[in-house]
Amino acid sequence: MGEEVLVESQISDSIVLVKTLDAQTLSPSSVVWNYFSDASEWRLLLAGPAFDALLPKEEARAYQLVAEAMTSTQLSSVTIGEVKIVKSDHPLIKATHLLIGTDPQAFVRAHFRDNRIDGVFIKEMFVIRSA
Repeated sequence: MGEEVLVESQISDSIVLVKTLDAQTLSPSSVVWNYFSDASEWRLLLAGPAFDALLPKEEARAYQLVAEAMTSTQLSSVTIGEVKIVKSDHPLIKATHLLIGTDPQAFVRAHFRDNRIDGVFIKEMFVIRSA
């Protein structure tokens, strides 16, 4: 079974999306592309206080806000179907914070593969922000 490749345009588009969310006061504190090997797909995980306030009761609203931000930036390589909004206490997000930390508005390009952090196996991930 072959793995899908995360391409540069997806990374660039996700950074544009995060900048748009930052400007709309939805600033995610964690932005991670994670490869889910069971589904053979990459997902863009977004987490932060603004999303925590919406989850779980207003999950549809959270996705609507992200979709609106995506539409306003006219992204070409990231779809709402690739986005997964999670709470800041999600095990994968917590494990990411143990690997790397950034300033709240910073961007990094940190790639990790085949790691086990605090009991969470990470097949492959690309961290963009981890504040």
